[in-house]
Amino acid sequence: MLSCLCLLSIMPLFNEFDYWLVDILSNFPIQYALAALLLFIISLRKKVLSLAFFAAVLFVLNISVFSDSGVSVQAAARKHETFTLYSANIQKTNKNFYRLVAGLKETNADILFLLEVTEESIDPLQSVIRTYPYHYVNLNLGESGTGAVLMSKFPIVNSKVIKYSEHGNMLVKATLDINNNKVMFYGVHLPRPAYADEYSMRSEQALSLAEQIGVQSVPVILAGDLNSSPYTPIFKQLLKRSGLKDSREGFGWQPSWPTYFPLLWLPIDHIFVSTEIRVHNRATGTYLGSDHYPVFAELSID
Repeated sequence: MLSCLCLLSIMPLFNEFDYWLVDILSNFPIQYALAALLLFIISLRKKVLSLAFFAAVLFVLNISVFSDSGVSVQAAARKHETFTLYSANIQKTNKNFYRLVAGLKETNADILFLLEVTEESIDPLQSVIRTYPYHYVNLNLGESGTGAVLMSKFPIVNSKVIKYSEHGNMLVKATLDINNNKVMFYGVHLPRPAYADEYSMRSEQALSLAEQIGVQSVPVILAGDLNSSPYTPIFKQLLKRSGLKDSREGFGWQPSWPTYFPLLWLPIDHIFVSTEIRVHNRATGTYLGSDHYPVFAELSID
Protein backbone atom coordinates (compact mmCIF):
# COMPACT_ATOMS: atom_id res chain seq x y z
CA MET A 1 0.00 0.00 0.00
CA LEU A 2 2.81 2.41 0.86
CA SER A 3 4.47 1.80 -2.50
CA CYS A 4 1.23 2.59 -4.33
CA LEU A 5 0.73 5.75 -2.29
CA CYS A 6 4.30 6.87 -3.01
CA LEU A 7 3.76 6.41 -6.74
CA LEU A 8 0.40 8.19 -6.72
CA SER A 9 1.68 11.04 -4.56
CA ILE A 10 4.48 11.96 -6.95
CA MET A 11 2.16 12.31 -9.94
CA PRO A 12 2.49 16.14 -9.85
CA LEU A 13 6.20 15.67 -10.67
CA PHE A 14 5.13 14.28 -14.04
CA ASN A 15 2.92 17.23 -14.96
CA GLU A 16 4.97 17.92 -18.07
CA PHE A 17 4.04 14.51 -19.48
CA ASP A 18 1.05 14.68 -21.83
CA TYR A 19 -0.24 11.26 -20.88
CA TRP A 20 -3.77 10.11 -20.08
CA LEU A 21 -2.96 7.98 -17.02
CA VAL A 22 -0.86 10.73 -15.42
CA ASP A 23 -3.77 13.12 -15.85
CA ILE A 24 -6.30 10.71 -14.31
CA LEU A 25 -4.15 9.81 -11.31
CA SER A 26 -3.25 13.46 -10.62
CA ASN A 27 -6.84 14.26 -9.68
CA PHE A 28 -6.97 12.76 -6.21
CA PRO A 29 -4.44 14.27 -3.74
CA ILE A 30 -7.13 14.66 -1.09
CA GLN A 31 -8.06 11.00 -1.34
CA TYR A 32 -4.37 10.02 -1.23
CA ALA A 33 -3.94 12.18 1.87
CA LEU A 34 -6.81 10.39 3.60
CA ALA A 35 -5.32 7.01 2.69
CA ALA A 36 -1.93 8.11 4.04
CA LEU A 37 -3.57 9.31 7.27
CA LEU A 38 -5.27 5.95 7.70
CA LEU A 39 -1.98 4.15 7.10
CA PHE A 40 -0.27 6.46 9.61
CA ILE A 41 -2.83 5.63 12.32
CA ILE A 42 -2.61 1.89 11.64
CA SER A 43 1.20 2.01 11.69
CA LEU A 44 1.23 3.86 15.02
CA ARG A 45 -1.17 1.37 16.56
CA LYS A 46 1.09 -1.48 15.41
CA LYS A 47 4.19 0.52 16.47
CA VAL A 48 5.80 0.35 13.04
CA LEU A 49 7.40 3.77 13.36
CA SER A 50 9.30 3.80 10.06
CA LEU A 51 6.10 3.10 8.14
CA ALA A 52 4.27 5.74 10.20
CA PHE A 53 6.97 8.29 9.32
CA PHE A 54 6.68 7.71 5.56
CA ALA A 55 2.88 7.76 5.78
CA ALA A 56 3.08 11.12 7.57
CA VAL A 57 5.34 12.51 4.83
CA LEU A 58 2.88 11.37 2.15
CA PHE A 59 -0.02 12.88 4.08
CA VAL A 60 1.71 16.27 4.28
CA LEU A 61 2.71 16.09 0.61
CA ASN A 62 -0.85 15.50 -0.54
CA ILE A 63 -2.69 17.72 1.93
CA SER A 64 -0.59 20.69 0.82
CA VAL A 65 -3.29 21.43 -1.77
CA PHE A 66 -5.15 23.02 1.15
CA SER A 67 -2.35 25.51 1.75
CA ASP A 68 -4.30 28.23 -0.07
CA SER A 69 -7.45 27.83 1.98
CA GLY A 70 -7.25 31.16 3.82
CA VAL A 71 -8.66 34.55 2.89
CA SER A 72 -7.82 35.30 -0.71
CA VAL A 73 -5.38 38.06 -1.57
CA GLN A 74 -7.68 38.69 -4.52
CA ALA A 75 -10.53 39.65 -2.20
CA ALA A 76 -9.53 43.30 -2.07
CA ALA A 77 -11.70 46.27 -1.14
CA ARG A 78 -14.59 46.83 -3.52
CA LYS A 79 -13.32 49.89 -5.35
CA HIS A 80 -15.65 49.30 -8.28
CA GLU A 81 -19.17 48.03 -8.73
CA THR A 82 -19.30 44.27 -8.36
CA PHE A 83 -21.29 41.69 -10.31
CA THR A 84 -22.00 38.02 -9.76
CA LEU A 85 -21.52 35.01 -12.00
CA TYR A 86 -23.11 31.59 -11.50
CA SER A 87 -22.18 28.57 -13.61
CA ALA A 88 -23.84 25.14 -13.41
CA ASN A 89 -23.86 21.84 -15.23
CA ILE A 90 -27.48 20.92 -14.50
CA GLN A 91 -27.09 17.30 -15.81
CA LYS A 92 -29.17 16.18 -18.74
CA THR A 93 -30.90 13.42 -16.74
CA ASN A 94 -31.92 15.78 -13.94
CA LYS A 95 -35.71 15.69 -13.59
CA ASN A 96 -35.93 17.65 -10.35
CA PHE A 97 -37.09 20.78 -12.11
CA TYR A 98 -38.69 22.34 -9.03
CA ARG A 99 -35.40 22.23 -7.10
CA LEU A 100 -33.48 23.38 -10.16
CA VAL A 101 -35.64 26.41 -10.88
CA ALA A 102 -35.97 27.40 -7.23
CA GLY A 103 -32.19 27.18 -6.75
CA LEU A 104 -31.45 29.27 -9.83
CA LYS A 105 -33.95 31.96 -8.87
CA GLU A 106 -32.49 32.14 -5.38
CA THR A 107 -29.04 33.04 -6.71
CA ASN A 108 -30.25 36.22 -8.43
CA ALA A 109 -26.90 36.21 -10.25
CA ASP A 110 -26.10 38.94 -12.76
CA ILE A 111 -24.73 36.36 -15.21
CA LEU A 112 -26.06 32.80 -15.27
CA PHE A 113 -24.52 30.08 -17.43
CA LEU A 114 -26.07 26.60 -17.68
CA LEU A 115 -24.77 23.43 -19.33
CA GLU A 116 -26.50 20.16 -20.33
CA VAL A 117 -29.80 21.93 -20.89
CA THR A 118 -32.27 19.70 -22.77
CA GLU A 119 -35.50 20.15 -24.68
CA GLU A 120 -37.27 18.80 -21.61
CA SER A 121 -35.60 21.13 -19.10
CA ILE A 122 -35.83 24.29 -21.22
CA ASP A 123 -39.57 24.67 -20.59
CA PRO A 124 -39.37 24.90 -16.78
CA LEU A 125 -36.26 27.08 -17.17
CA GLN A 126 -38.30 29.67 -19.06
CA SER A 127 -39.48 31.13 -15.77
CA VAL A 128 -35.83 31.88 -14.97
CA ILE A 129 -34.89 33.02 -18.47
CA ARG A 130 -37.73 35.56 -18.50
CA THR A 131 -36.21 37.37 -15.51
CA TYR A 132 -33.10 38.22 -17.55
CA PRO A 133 -33.34 40.97 -20.19
CA TYR A 134 -30.58 39.35 -22.26
CA HIS A 135 -30.12 35.67 -22.99
CA TYR A 136 -28.68 33.22 -25.51
CA VAL A 137 -30.10 29.71 -25.88
CA ASN A 138 -28.53 26.97 -27.98
CA LEU A 139 -29.81 23.39 -27.89
CA ASN A 140 -28.59 22.27 -31.31
CA LEU A 141 -25.57 20.27 -30.22
CA GLY A 142 -25.92 16.87 -31.83
CA GLU A 143 -26.50 13.37 -30.48
CA SER A 144 -26.35 14.36 -26.82
CA GLY A 145 -29.52 16.43 -27.11
CA THR A 146 -28.01 18.98 -24.75
CA GLY A 147 -27.00 22.58 -25.06
CA ALA A 148 -26.29 25.73 -23.10
CA VAL A 149 -28.08 28.84 -21.91
CA LEU A 150 -26.40 32.14 -21.11
CA MET A 151 -28.52 34.67 -19.20
CA SER A 152 -27.36 38.18 -18.35
CA LYS A 153 -28.54 41.41 -16.77
CA PHE A 154 -25.90 43.09 -18.92
CA PRO A 155 -26.20 43.48 -22.70
CA ILE A 156 -24.95 40.54 -24.76
CA VAL A 157 -23.37 42.36 -27.69
CA ASN A 158 -22.80 39.20 -29.72
CA SER A 159 -22.69 35.46 -29.15
CA LYS A 160 -22.02 32.20 -30.93
CA VAL A 161 -21.55 28.54 -30.14
CA ILE A 162 -18.79 26.23 -31.34
CA LYS A 163 -19.65 22.52 -31.27
CA TYR A 164 -16.69 20.44 -30.11
CA SER A 165 -18.32 17.03 -30.46
CA GLU A 166 -21.64 15.22 -30.85
CA HIS A 167 -21.61 14.45 -27.12
CA GLY A 168 -22.49 17.93 -25.88
CA ASN A 169 -18.96 19.33 -25.65
CA MET A 170 -19.05 22.92 -26.77
CA LEU A 171 -17.94 26.52 -26.36
CA VAL A 172 -20.22 29.53 -26.02
CA LYS A 173 -18.38 32.72 -26.88
CA ALA A 174 -20.05 36.06 -26.11
CA THR A 175 -19.17 39.71 -25.71
CA LEU A 176 -20.83 41.30 -22.68
CA ASP A 177 -21.13 44.99 -21.84
CA ILE A 178 -20.56 44.95 -18.07
CA ASN A 179 -20.76 48.35 -16.41
CA ASN A 180 -19.50 49.99 -19.63
CA ASN A 181 -16.67 47.48 -19.99
CA LYS A 182 -16.48 45.09 -22.93
CA VAL A 183 -15.81 41.61 -21.53
CA MET A 184 -15.23 38.39 -23.46
CA PHE A 185 -17.14 35.51 -21.89
CA TYR A 186 -16.25 31.92 -22.69
CA GLY A 187 -18.62 29.23 -21.44
CA VAL A 188 -17.22 25.77 -21.99
CA HIS A 189 -17.96 22.06 -21.57
CA LEU A 190 -14.85 19.99 -22.31
CA PRO A 191 -14.83 16.20 -22.84
CA ARG A 192 -14.66 13.77 -19.93
CA PRO A 193 -11.23 12.07 -20.17
CA ALA A 194 -12.43 8.57 -19.30
CA TYR A 195 -10.45 7.11 -22.22
CA ALA A 196 -7.20 8.06 -23.91
CA ASP A 197 -8.87 9.37 -27.09
CA GLU A 198 -11.23 11.59 -25.07
CA TYR A 199 -8.25 12.82 -23.07
CA SER A 200 -6.46 13.82 -26.28
CA MET A 201 -9.59 15.60 -27.50
CA ARG A 202 -9.94 17.52 -24.22
CA SER A 203 -6.26 18.54 -24.28
CA GLU A 204 -6.50 19.77 -27.85
CA GLN A 205 -9.64 21.80 -27.14
CA ALA A 206 -8.28 23.26 -23.89
CA LEU A 207 -5.02 24.40 -25.48
CA SER A 208 -6.82 25.84 -28.51
CA LEU A 209 -9.06 27.77 -26.13
CA ALA A 210 -6.03 29.01 -24.20
CA GLU A 211 -4.48 30.34 -27.42
CA GLN A 212 -7.69 32.21 -28.29
CA ILE A 213 -7.88 33.80 -24.86
CA GLY A 214 -4.19 34.65 -24.72
CA VAL A 215 -4.49 37.20 -27.56
CA GLN A 216 -7.54 38.99 -26.17
CA SER A 217 -7.07 42.70 -25.39
CA VAL A 218 -10.18 43.00 -23.20
CA PRO A 219 -11.09 41.42 -19.83
CA VAL A 220 -11.94 37.73 -20.07
CA ILE A 221 -14.09 35.34 -18.04
CA LEU A 222 -14.00 31.60 -18.63
CA ALA A 223 -16.59 29.44 -16.87
CA GLY A 224 -17.98 25.93 -17.11
CA ASP A 225 -17.31 22.24 -16.74
CA LEU A 226 -13.69 21.62 -17.72
CA ASN A 227 -13.72 17.97 -16.60
CA SER A 228 -10.33 18.67 -15.06
CA SER A 229 -9.21 19.35 -11.50
CA PRO A 230 -6.53 21.94 -10.56
CA TYR A 231 -4.00 19.16 -9.99
CA THR A 232 -3.81 17.94 -13.59
CA PRO A 233 -1.25 18.91 -16.24
CA ILE A 234 -3.83 20.27 -18.69
CA PHE A 235 -5.38 22.55 -16.05
CA LYS A 236 -2.02 24.14 -15.34
CA GLN A 237 -1.20 24.49 -19.02
CA LEU A 238 -4.54 26.17 -19.69
CA LEU A 239 -3.93 28.79 -17.02
CA LYS A 240 -0.33 29.37 -18.08
CA ARG A 241 -1.04 29.76 -21.79
CA SER A 242 -4.20 31.83 -21.40
CA GLY A 243 -2.84 34.15 -18.70
CA LEU A 244 -6.00 33.61 -16.63
CA LYS A 245 -6.18 33.05 -12.87
CA ASP A 246 -8.33 30.57 -10.99
CA SER A 247 -11.04 32.37 -8.99
CA ARG A 248 -10.97 29.50 -6.47
CA GLU A 249 -7.47 30.42 -5.22
CA GLY A 250 -7.65 31.54 -1.60
CA PHE A 251 -11.18 30.29 -1.05
CA GLY A 252 -10.53 26.66 -0.22
CA TRP A 253 -11.00 23.32 -1.94
CA GLN A 254 -14.60 23.78 -3.20
CA PRO A 255 -15.24 20.41 -4.91
CA SER A 256 -18.09 20.40 -7.42
CA TRP A 257 -18.41 16.76 -8.59
CA PRO A 258 -19.77 14.13 -7.98
CA THR A 259 -22.47 15.35 -5.61
CA TYR A 260 -23.58 11.78 -4.87
CA PHE A 261 -20.20 10.38 -3.71
CA PRO A 262 -18.18 12.65 -1.38
CA LEU A 263 -15.19 10.26 -1.24
CA LEU A 264 -14.43 11.11 -4.89
CA TRP A 265 -15.20 14.84 -4.73
CA LEU A 266 -13.19 16.97 -7.16
CA PRO A 267 -13.28 20.62 -8.23
CA ILE A 268 -13.90 20.26 -11.99
CA ASP A 269 -16.31 23.20 -12.50
CA HIS A 270 -14.40 26.45 -12.72
CA ILE A 271 -14.44 30.22 -13.13
CA PHE A 272 -11.25 31.75 -14.52
CA VAL A 273 -10.66 35.49 -14.94
CA SER A 274 -8.06 37.73 -16.54
CA THR A 275 -5.84 40.01 -14.47
CA GLU A 276 -8.14 43.04 -14.91
CA ILE A 277 -10.85 41.27 -12.92
CA ARG A 278 -10.80 41.04 -9.13
CA VAL A 279 -12.38 38.18 -7.22
CA HIS A 280 -14.22 39.23 -4.05
CA ASN A 281 -15.94 35.96 -3.26
CA ARG A 282 -15.99 32.41 -4.61
CA ALA A 283 -18.16 29.48 -3.49
CA THR A 284 -20.01 26.38 -4.59
CA GLY A 285 -23.78 26.67 -4.74
CA THR A 286 -26.58 24.57 -3.33
CA TYR A 287 -27.59 21.18 -4.71
CA LEU A 288 -29.75 21.46 -7.85
CA GLY A 289 -30.51 17.78 -8.45
CA SER A 290 -27.44 17.44 -10.68
CA ASP A 291 -24.28 15.39 -10.24
CA HIS A 292 -22.46 18.76 -10.23
CA TYR A 293 -22.61 21.53 -7.67
CA PRO A 294 -22.77 24.99 -9.28
CA VAL A 295 -19.97 27.50 -8.79
CA PHE A 296 -20.38 31.18 -7.92
CA ALA A 297 -18.11 34.23 -7.96
CA GLU A 298 -18.46 37.90 -7.06
CA LEU A 299 -16.25 39.96 -9.36
CA SER A 300 -15.32 43.51 -10.31
CA ILE A 301 -13.36 45.08 -13.17
CA ASP A 302 -10.44 47.43 -12.47
